[in-house]
Amino acid sequence: MRTGSFRFLAIIGLTGLFAAGCSTSESEQVEDLRADLEEVTAERDELLAAADARQQRASKTVANQERVEELLADPASFGTDEEVLDMLVELTAPGTVMDDTAFGPVPIRTAWRSTMFGTADATIDTWVKWTAEDGSSGGSLWVWDGTAQNGEQFELIGVNLDTFDANGLVTYSLVDWPYPADYVKQAFATGNTP
Repeated sequence: MRTGSFRFLAIIGLTGLFAAGCSTSESEQVEDLRADLEEVTAERDELLAAADARQQRASKTVANQERVEELLADPASFGTDEEVLDMLVELTAPGTVMDDTAFGPVPIRTAWRSTMFGTADATIDTWVKWTAEDGSSGGSLWVWDGTAQNGEQFELIGVNLDTFDANGLVTYSLVDWPYPADYVKQAFATGNTP
């Protein structure tokens, strides 16, 4: 049982003692009950505040994930490459790194620049996304495609796993692939679509 439940039972027990004609003065018992009630109320308020903070974090995380997806779906409609990168970076905490299992860890702005603008016609189509109930982590499964550096087409399936701060901003992003790292790098350079 929780501490609050024990206190509640203690309050009920003290009430029973009143009815049984306990020797403690009635005013002392009332004061003890008030003190216990104040403690239980404070504990309840702390639990409610913590639950509210988790819900707010989750809402902010989901909203920020949706904003990233919106920016990736049609970056040209949001301005220049640099303006889009600014918007993506605003959704991350300072110093955030994208740790790519094929390309290695890089600052988030550099990672988005390479992903979205390092090749012609790059798109990311999100298939599935998820968020932890408390908004502390989440991720997505997606397809990245475009024109490789040699002019051939490429298409790669990937997954990202992210952690988020209390404001729903990405603090770390892991990108992983169901392919060997060399295959990903080659697809980006020379294409992999027949």
